Amino acid sequence: MKQRLIAKITTVLQHVPLVGHLSRQKFIAQFVIGLIKSRNVHFCEVAQHLNDAAKPASDETRIQNFFRDVELDYLVPVQLLVSLLPATGKLRLRLDRTEWDFGRCQVTILLVTVDYGAWHVPLYWELLDNRSGNSNAAQRIAVLEACVALLGRERIGLVLGDREFVGHVWLK
Repeated sequence: MKQRLIAKITTVLQHVPLVGHLSRQKFIAQFVIGLIKSRNVHFCEVAQHLNDAAKPASDETRIQNFFRDVELDYLVPVQLLVSLLPATGKLRLRLDRTEWDFGRCQVTILLVTVDYGAWHVPLYWELLDNRSGNSNAAQRIAVLEACVALLGRERIGLVLGDREFVGHVWLK
C-alpha cells in the first residue's frame, strides 16, 4: 500500500517541476506520507514514518539535509494544491496571522488559507519582519494580490479575517 502511494505521488511529481532527481521525488513522496501519518510537521515526528528500514535519527538527518541542500519553489506545490480544488464555484479565503516561537526567536506569519470542507489548505504566506506582530495594509494587500494571481479574481467568493484586519484601504 505504502509503495503504491509513493509511486503515485512520485508520478505526479514527475509532471510538476518541484525537484529534478528521481531520488528526491521519491523522498518528497515519502515525506508527504510521513506528514500525513504523523499529523505533525516536526521532523522528528515525520521521521518515525519515513522509512521503516532506517533508524528514525537517520531519517531525521535525511530530512534536515534535504531542506538544507535543496532549493524549492514553494509556489509549485501551491499550484498543485490549487489544481486539486474544485474547478467550479467560488472559494472562501481566510486571512490570519500566527506567531511561532523557536527558542528566543519569534516568527510572525501572515497566512491565507482556502476553505475546503473541514480542511483549510494553506495557499500563500509571508513572514512578517517586525517586532509588533501585526500586519499593515500593504502586507495584507500583497498577500491577497498573490492569491488573486494564483486563483483569479473570479474564483474568490469571500475573504474572512479576524477583527485585527479592519481597514478601508486594504479592503478596497
